[in-house]
Amino acid sequence: MYLLELYQNNYSKDLVLFETLEEGREFVTRIPGYTLENEDGFEVEYFNSKNLPDYMEIVFNGNIVPLSRFSFNSEENVDIIWKEVSNLSFKNDKVIEGATKVDAYVVNNDEVKAYVEVREANFRKAKAFLESKGYEVDRSFFGSEDGEAIVYRKRDTEDWHFLCHLDPLFVEIEDVEGYVKEAM
Repeated sequence: MYLLELYQNNYSKDLVLFETLEEGREFVTRIPGYTLENEDGFEVEYFNSKNLPDYMEIVFNGNIVPLSRFSFNSEENVDIIWKEVSNLSFKNDKVIEGATKVDAYVVNNDEVKAYVEVREANFRKAKAFLESKGYEVDRSFFGSEDGEAIVYRKRDTEDWHFLCHLDPLFVEIEDVEGYVKEAM
């Protein structure tokens, strides 16, 4: 299922839900000024509310969806965003479609478990290595733009040093001890 979101200037409106993306696209083509462009290999969909009348109705499968140019700022485009959502009313023995935010990064749902397990295992390896060399280890910057990071300091000192972020590149490291030696 696909949820149609209209987004402009930090304002978003979840508008309607469709069984298929094709059905949803059939609906949005009825919005005056609807545009579908290809930018750097990505499909971008939008409209500008200056193309809307004061009030209009789009009738789709007997449903009436009201739209008004007064709902949006006419100076900027309104982005059309499709969110794939899983319908849990139907039995399904697999991970739901979509992605999950893990700290500052988005990971496909079918990869989240392995990603988190490897991320935490690599952190424990780095921490154990640093502690064996006489360092204190901590995690900082959770929720920052670049995400959580490993910081360390020599025991009984005040200055912390940045080692690395716990990002997708960190998850790919096979020789954590060698990486830590090189990063220090």
